[in-house]
Amino acid sequence: MYKLKKDRIALVGAVVILIVGTFLFINNSSSKGTASEVPPTVSSEEMENFLYGDNGIVNHVHNELSEKGYIYRLLIAAYSKEDIQMKIILLNKEATELEQEEIKSIFYELVKKNNLNPKAFTLKVSDSDDGPDW
Repeated sequence: MYKLKKDRIALVGAVVILIVGTFLFINNSSSKGTASEVPPTVSSEEMENFLYGDNGIVNHVHNELSEKGYIYRLLIAAYSKEDIQMKIILLNKEATELEQEEIKSIFYELVKKNNLNPKAFTLKVSDSDDGPDW
């Protein structure tokens, strides 16, 4: 009887150790990664300056699009400096494929000119405000 109890306790202990060990292994392997995989934390003030400051991309885009006669609204969802989603809603022109390509070309030229990462930006051009749909 004593041997049976001892065997059960040993079995339960082994199962608990196996479960805890598996949990720790999975948790450790899922949290591994390089520092470059984790987006840097940016304060809202830094992000606002990055986007809207004198040298901010929004300022450059506004100047260039206004100069070319575009009237538009801009929606922005900025999660980090490496994940910025923008939607330009044209108010005075139809967002034909040609217009969309023209605006995207202007936008990405400004991104390159300002030494920003083009992959950090997702840009949609539309003539209706049917939500961000990025």
